[in-house]
Amino acid sequence: MNWKEVSKTDDLSLVQKATAELDVNERDERRRTPLMLFLTNRMPINAIEILIEHGADLEALDKLGDTPLKKAVKFKQVDAISKLIDAGAKLDSPQGILATAWNAARIDKKLADLLLETKGAVRLTLKPEEQEVVDEVLYEESPYKKCETIKLLNSPEILHAIVNEYNWDDGPEPMLSVFHNPATPEITLLDMYELVEGDYWMDRDDLITEEEKRFKELAVALNERLERNPPLSKRRVLYESKGFC
Repeated sequence: MNWKEVSKTDDLSLVQKATAELDVNERDERRRTPLMLFLTNRMPINAIEILIEHGADLEALDKLGDTPLKKAVKFKQVDAISKLIDAGAKLDSPQGILATAWNAARIDKKLADLLLETKGAVRLTLKPEEQEVVDEVLYEESPYKKCETIKLLNSPEILHAIVNEYNWDDGPEPMLSVFHNPATPEITLLDMYELVEGDYWMDRDDLITEEEKRFKELAVALNERLERNPPLSKRRVLYESKGFC
């Protein structure tokens, strides 16, 4: 009997037997623990509970840098996510918001919203009235009115959605307004830097038009703000590892 075999059965008595005979925190060649294998193979929540009750390490890291909570996110194990959080799995990461399970879950808004207690996280599922505000801003034809409306917003959720739904062909001015809005959260600024292709503008010294200069101004301002927080200074590596760029 070994954990790989056990993780492919729904026989709870076999799981109980394995916890008595095998190391509940044993590692395989990918440094995955039995708990990670159970999550990967979508084992019943009762089986996962048995491992947790027998001292499964909730903060173990495999070769990919995934924790059990990240595995639960990756394989869309909603019940397991709740169970891991209730059992004390950490939501935050010393590497910053980009290294959290919440960030890994962002492709699925409802899944990410289960992890909203993560430091720096933003609710991604908007209420109808919030989405209406986002649409009004994005479809406003007057750049001046668009910027003025953004300046008055005090909702991190709406500001985050505006950035992630913004058409960059509309120029940098509205995004500069978002940048200067004190309600804009850090994760939104990180997204903005990637979406504007900040590294590209930081390297440009041959700017001619005023719009190009304003794009670089935005990139420089974002870079300076984000570099003040050491964990966030690793953003490029983290984004690349998650396939954002």
